[in-house]
Amino acid sequence: MSKTMRFQFRKGPEVRFLSHLDLVRAMERAVRRAGLPMAYSEGFSPRPIMSYSFALPVGVLSEAEYADFRLTEELEPAEFMELFNRHLPPGFRVLQAAHLPQGAPSLMSGINAALWKLHLPVAAREEIQERWRRLQAEDSFVVERQTKKGTRQVDLLPLVYGLPAVLETGDAVEVHCLAALGSEANLRVEELALLLGFNPAEALVTRMGQFKKEGSHYRPPLGNRGFTWTES
Repeated sequence: MSKTMRFQFRKGPEVRFLSHLDLVRAMERAVRRAGLPMAYSEGFSPRPIMSYSFALPVGVLSEAEYADFRLTEELEPAEFMELFNRHLPPGFRVLQAAHLPQGAPSLMSGINAALWKLHLPVAAREEIQERWRRLQAEDSFVVERQTKKGTRQVDLLPLVYGLPAVLETGDAVEVHCLAALGSEANLRVEELALLLGFNPAEALVTRMGQFKKEGSHYRPPLGNRGFTWTES
């Protein structure tokens, strides 16, 4: 049995404004309180061996964050979930867990797409849909992106795989967007706002899924709830 546990967890509104570094620290404190049998790195400052999926922007919620924890003892996934959830702070909750098979690819290498849910209180469904139709007729949508190495131009259109849903929910509009995620190609939330014409400060954004996009199929890093979707 593998001693690496992969799990999916929620980041709720109580911890919405925690940075990724704060998230890792909160997880480490919960690990100590729970007494999980973690494996530690060697050297002068041993740290628990854990890895996470791509960092979530500050202020964004998630139903699909992932982490791999290296353990020194074998735990059943249900036991791991019950023990860890008991000591996680409010706002975090493990949703599912499973042993990672030997030789399995790293977490980040198995993710290249995300499903975002945008709750837009100041928007019109028809305007969002019309804007997306116009964008699909364009050859490019180039913006300047600030990076650690300076400014570069990025075409955002290839980074959006589609809008599976644009729904009216009371006095707001809910948009579901499939987009690139990862080190090779990545669409930022503020860039999605530029594309669809909404104010990111007025939007409630939730990452609903992280996937390995293989053609038109989207496979999650844990579980079997993948799906196939193509732009109509």
